[in-house]
Amino acid sequence: MECNSVGMKYLSALLALVLLPLAALAQGVTALPPMSVITFTPGSNTATMNGQMVPGGRDLYYVQAKAGQTMNVSVASAAPVAFQVYHPDATVARAADGSPLITGKTLPDAGPNDNAQAWVGAIPRDGKYLITVGAGASGSAAPTPYSLTVSLQ
Repeated sequence: MECNSVGMKYLSALLALVLLPLAALAQGVTALPPMSVITFTPGSNTATMNGQMVPGGRDLYYVQAKAGQTMNVSVASAAPVAFQVYHPDATVARAADGSPLITGKTLPDAGPNDNAQAWVGAIPRDGKYLITVGAGASGSAAPTPYSLTVSLQ
């Protein structure tokens, strides 16, 4: 079988039309930021997660809670670190710069502008609550260790 240059150009154009959307689709599928699930050891209602906050970073945690429980969240660090607590219907995606893009409502006094370092509140409904930890209002320029403590009663 003999191929002429017109046939090759046609075949190349056809392949480009088929493969280009597939390449765009592959680029559009990005991995979500890593998330940790907070679990409690048997007989305990408190868990502590240790992390390393990098400048501009945000760590994500999920905790399963039931309506009516009281959740207590605190974060400790030598540098200003704060957290937010989001309702179970919050969604997490990856922003263009690779950072987590979170859409949803936070619990009262545990939002992005609250600079929360300690919080206690009633859980309004069953579900997985998202807790994000990031640099506080005057974030550090160096990586900073922190510990996040969560308890449910």
